[in-house]
Amino acid sequence: MSEAVGFVMGSFVLAMATVFVAAHYYREQMRRKLLRRLDHHRDWWDWGSVPVRKECG
Repeated sequence: MSEAVGFVMGSFVLAMATVFVAAHYYREQMRRKLLRRLDHHRDWWDWGSVPVRKECG
């Protein structure tokens, strides 16, 4: 009986670890997608071509 309980608990732990790894991977992909989208948004507005005022000194 004890062996069966250990087998079930071990299987449950492995299944939960798989779920946590998959969730972490999914969140990381969504974070990268969001950062890529924000970076594209910045380039779309073309902030890099805005002239910078220089101080006269």
